[in-house]
Amino acid sequence: MQVARTHRPQLKEEGCKFCQMCRYLCPDLAITRQKPEGSMVIDLRYCKGCGVCAAFCPEGVIEMVREDQGESP
Repeated sequence: MQVARTHRPQLKEEGCKFCQMCRYLCPDLAITRQKPEGSMVIDLRYCKGCGVCAAFCPEGVIEMVREDQGESP
């Protein structure tokens, strides 16, 4: 049985220190670090919306938003 995701992570790159804690803790392996610029990328095709990345981000730059919300400005 497939469960619909109700929330998704949204990364605010400003303030991210690229510690990669989110990448290491993601149980879905949905977060990668893009080379060569180094920005973090969340692949929503694999994300189940568990919120682990947002809960453990030391800089607080990942927030969980409702799936039906658009991108924040």
